[in-house]
Amino acid sequence: MPQDKPLIVAIDDEVEFTAMMSEYFSLRGFEIYIANKGATGIELIKEKKPDVLILDLKMPGLNGDEILTLARRGESKAQVIFVTAFDDGGKTKARLLAEGAYAYLDKPLPSIKMLEEAVIKAYGERSKN
Repeated sequence: MPQDKPLIVAIDDEVEFTAMMSEYFSLRGFEIYIANKGATGIELIKEKKPDVLILDLKMPGLNGDEILTLARRGESKAQVIFVTAFDDGGKTKARLLAEGAYAYLDKPLPSIKMLEEAVIKAYGERSKN
């Protein structure tokens, strides 16, 4: 029987942002694991097998794009939500969505509630597959 809330792995090099996500989602009963480096995030993905991944795009070391590729190669079925301040006129957004990312949200987020809604929708879509 599937759990009612998704298991989340969030990977972002902004420590304050990941701390805020961790607190927000934990207080609402979500199981969330945080990494501030791509390599650590990949290990979490392998170990925890998340339902939803929240990725920053531009990070030192492995970036979100590379993490997505490695996660898929490792057979992760997680829905992927990018949350990034990177803007190249929508080219990267269009490419990542075409490659299977569930959503691409711009930082700063108008509200963390918007991210929660995207996570819940992404999990609902994953459950259908």
